[in-house]
Amino acid sequence: MSKKEEKIDNKKKKTFQRWYWLEKKRRKREKKNRNNIITSGSVVRSTPPLWWSSTSLKCHLFSQHTSNKTCIESTWKWSTTTPTNSSTILIDNNKQILFHPRISSSTQVILADRPLPCHGKHYWEIYMPAVYGTSIMFGIATNKQKLISTDFTDLIGSDQHGWALSHHGLLWHNGISRSYLAKPLELLQPVLIGLEFDADARTLSYRINNQSMGIAFHSIPKNIPIYPAVSSTSAQSTMILKHCCHICSSLREICLKILRSIKLTNNIPCNLLPRHLNSFIFSL
Repeated sequence: MSKKEEKIDNKKKKTFQRWYWLEKKRRKREKKNRNNIITSGSVVRSTPPLWWSSTSLKCHLFSQHTSNKTCIESTWKWSTTTPTNSSTILIDNNKQILFHPRISSSTQVILADRPLPCHGKHYWEIYMPAVYGTSIMFGIATNKQKLISTDFTDLIGSDQHGWALSHHGLLWHNGISRSYLAKPLELLQPVLIGLEFDADARTLSYRINNQSMGIAFHSIPKNIPIYPAVSSTSAQSTMILKHCCHICSSLREICLKILRSIKLTNNIPCNLLPRHLNSFIFSL
């Protein structure tokens, strides 16, 4: 080997060694970011659940649906009914979920406190300050959905009782996954997930950071209660229910929205309205 070739070879070796060292350092840093370090009984977080970076604030505040004039606000929250071995905490009037506050040893599913109405279009948005871990899922489920697993798994959609999107970009139902997003959700970045359930067409669609992803599921069964559902395997992961509403898709529903305003509903005797109007105005 000539001196010139030897010099080039040495240069390649040094380049490779430097690349290897940087890659090793990067992986070590990512692992540290994903895991919790527990010292002296307290948890040291690398990514706080409410870390308001500029990107996070923008994602958190600018929802295209919140100011939508064709929305009737819904009043459901996350359910406090969880398995006895669950460590998940609900805060902020049951609008915010803190999964696995210390360490994670399971997959936990949380359902809404009531099923979605059986007619109309229903929309809700879930904000996550940071996405990380084995499985984060957003979707819907029946009241027969399994709520906890000791395995780190995609639990919603592992059987016929759930329909969900995982943060890896896959749709799950009946134990079968298929591609939906072009790429997974970006790790350690905030995300705003919008879900739209059309109870008449029996479809579920998604929006990611205010961008429509299209219909994900068709032919969702009728005559069974359907609940919003989320799950996480990640220690100290946070989900915030930002907005939930019934979407007015006709002039009739927009008029009903006006009837449902606070000033009117406080002054209209319920017995003067037809039964179907009562159920629509006061039950959402």
